Amino acid sequence: MYSKQVLKILENPQNAGRISKPDGIADAYNEDKTAHVEFSLRVESGIITNCNFRAQANPYIIAICSTITQMVKGKMVGMLFLDPYNIKTTLGDESPIDITFCIDCLRDAVLDYKEKLEKNNKE
Repeated sequence: MYSKQVLKILENPQNAGRISKPDGIADAYNEDKTAHVEFSLRVESGIITNCNFRAQANPYIIAICSTITQMVKGKMVGMLFLDPYNIKTTLGDESPIDITFCIDCLRDAVLDYKEKLEKNNKE
């Protein structure tokens, strides 16, 4: 089943929902289309000040998304690095679920932010 940490997060997931007028946003499906996640970001001076998620997925993926949002707050967008192994060990679970699509989705939200910033700087 799920680890105690995953179950604890499910009782009170952090940062669930979408940020209104986000600076960056992206969504993704896993390979077999059984999970859908979305990350939205608020960025100030290149630092992620808020990160929220929405997910239609199993409890493990929801816990992963909640954990990711906590890990990235306060990080510079240019220095962002997330390791799947670190996320799994944080959750106390070594389930073989592929979580790279969650990490890739967050990276896409950062790319969306960077593209919007570049577009605004050109205008």
